[in-house]
Amino acid sequence: MGTIKLTIDNKEVIVPEGTTILVASKSVGIKIPTLCFMKLDELHYENSPGSCRICVVEIAGNKKLMPSCKTLCAEGMVVRTHNPRVLNARRTIMELILSNHPFECLTCRKNGQCELQNVASELGIREIRYPGEKSTFSPDVSPAIVRDLDKCIMCRRCETMCNSVQSVGAISAINRGFNSIISTGFGEDIELGNCTYCGQCVAICPVGALGGKSSVDQVLDVLADSSKVVVAQTAPAVRTALGKAFGMESDQVVTGKMVSALRAIGFNYVFDTDFAADLTIMEEGTELLGRLTHLIEGKADARIPLMTSCCPGWVNFVEQNYPELIDNLSTAKSPQQMMGAVIKNYFAKKLNRPRKDIVVVSLMPCLAKKYECMREDMSVEGDPDVNYVLYTRELVRLIRFANVDFQSLPESDFDSPLGESTGAGTIFGATGGVMEAVVRTAYSIYTGKPAPKIDFQELRGFEGIKKATIDFDGVQIKLGIAHGLGNARKLAESILNGTSDFHAVEVMACPGGCIGGGGQPFHHGDMSVIKKRAAALYDADRQKSLRKSHENPSVQKLYADFLGTPCGPVSHRLLHTHYTNRRKIVGVYPVYHESTKENGAICLSASTIESLKTICGKFDNDPKELINILHAVQELVGYLPKEVQEIVAEQLRIPLSKVYGVVTFYSFFTMAPKGKYPISVCLGTACYVRGAEKVLDEFKNLLKIKVGETTADGLFSLDCLRCVGACGFSPVVLVGKKVYVRMTPEKVRDVLNDFYSL
Repeated sequence: MGTIKLTIDNKEVIVPEGTTILVASKSVGIKIPTLCFMKLDELHYENSPGSCRICVVEIAGNKKLMPSCKTLCAEGMVVRTHNPRVLNARRTIMELILSNHPFECLTCRKNGQCELQNVASELGIREIRYPGEKSTFSPDVSPAIVRDLDKCIMCRRCETMCNSVQSVGAISAINRGFNSIISTGFGEDIELGNCTYCGQCVAICPVGALGGKSSVDQVLDVLADSSKVVVAQTAPAVRTALGKAFGMESDQVVTGKMVSALRAIGFNYVFDTDFAADLTIMEEGTELLGRLTHLIEGKADARIPLMTSCCPGWVNFVEQNYPELIDNLSTAKSPQQMMGAVIKNYFAKKLNRPRKDIVVVSLMPCLAKKYECMREDMSVEGDPDVNYVLYTRELVRLIRFANVDFQSLPESDFDSPLGESTGAGTIFGATGGVMEAVVRTAYSIYTGKPAPKIDFQELRGFEGIKKATIDFDGVQIKLGIAHGLGNARKLAESILNGTSDFHAVEVMACPGGCIGGGGQPFHHGDMSVIKKRAAALYDADRQKSLRKSHENPSVQKLYADFLGTPCGPVSHRLLHTHYTNRRKIVGVYPVYHESTKENGAICLSASTIESLKTICGKFDNDPKELINILHAVQELVGYLPKEVQEIVAEQLRIPLSKVYGVVTFYSFFTMAPKGKYPISVCLGTACYVRGAEKVLDEFKNLLKIKVGETTADGLFSLDCLRCVGACGFSPVVLVGKKVYVRMTPEKVRDVLNDFYSL
């Protein structure tokens, strides 16, 4: 690859061919503000739609300002990034963005960490000169994620993360122009779709449009209730990220100070989720060995590979996308839920208190944990094993609310008996850590010998999918590890199609594992922050005197005094769970008699459904042919309602939100039945400048309908087109197969009368 020499702000820069001006500027220390752009090389993630235009620069000889994130460097190019023309343009762009943004900075969850707020401050914005219409969307509150679309700036980072990296496809861009937004299929609440609550969309959102659901107020209420015993448990990943929020280093483990802070806030007991991680290894490791024994014996119920179940985002992903693999999931609960069950059923008895008097609060790096603790199988007679989950950023707020000087706090130990842990429990927070902890214990239990080594480097690192074979004293155990749901999908597909030879698979939904969770302090695109957190966990593991879960004396005592044996009757009742097929589209659609309707669903005959599948098949079910498929489907059905889009989505194996986004973007698609005489007003440039919008308004006024609607008598429907190719005769209107040219508002009534008289 060759190189390019150019000048940026009087600095000579040499960069490889294909480098953008934004990247070239950064390489010589020149900062250009951005909003939509984000690049995470380790995740193969790049979002650069060039939509915000905040990064515009001036290029000598070019009349227009160009977006630096999309413009490639050229030989001899001379670039100005901060001259008066550029700065004035950026300020104007920012004011236009802010003109459709709520002025709620003081109460916004992103206050102080908002990229829009920061860039506006850097540009010196003190007033908005362009007041105008504002978006008015209803908030969408799910068990884990809150969407406030009025704050969305259409940077599309979340869309790229959800679709390209995580491969979930819960959200997509819909509509166009002022009405464009990132939404779920058909604008439904996010909990009704296929969101896994991994929270990665929240982690990269530059504004307050996406956030975690807060439980801080509820926790403060129970802390003030003297009739309750409030118990905290803290995940390993939290202690590697918490200190950064209080001015400490990213790789500094602050376990002791965190425990002191929780006690200062008012928690009665503080336990370590690492203890429950050790407990998980005992259960999951025993389960793995049992399945391997069945495999060796040739039993049909071996259910290999065993898939870890610690990550609720991954469990949600399997239930929604691969219910065929549910039996491969370990039945062992996550460490969070095991700890909750032990506290409510074992520790409560030690305190001689009913379980409902105990309030368990989890401090987690993860948003999906909020959903997990609400699952029906995680409670007893309506009393959840874990009452509340606070993600790391919430814990930061809680500590600040309490006016705790974090840096000056003394180091404290966790409470007994659920506070002792091994290094194996600590590394749960990093990708590969669960599998390494399993190997350390399973090897010893299977062979009766200590493992030949304690550090399994082949199971570590940030490669998307890792493969390793561990020799269990002559038995070769093949392991697979994935982090990020896009990589998890590849693993799941290989298991489903029979090309996988793994005996056990670990999956973490978040990049890097729990250390990169959606509830952690924002990394703002700096992956080195996540790598430092991983290094901190492995360093903490090395400093532990005990590094194998089965050697934890407190775990041994718990089994001796209460649980019995791993995977025994008591432990299975308290520490194991089951899973549910939650696939949204299952290939069964409403099929009613042509003359009936039920619950507002459209009438699709069995023959129509088969015809739709045939159309998709003619295009080889290729997602790249989506627009052509939708054209053919609309020709058959007449319009594209939800049920029809669901069939197309399933046949093409793409998210419903993707289909919905395309249908709402292109004006030639409609989701409502068309009238006998469909009216289409061209709003292409030539027609628009000659008054097409006024013509459209007159049609709306006379027909008393909006664009996309049909008159009550079924005679007319109203739509827009972007261009009909008759620019010399603009404005142009199509009514049925008839074309009207050089239209004016005064002619509209006569056009309608032509058809009323038919």
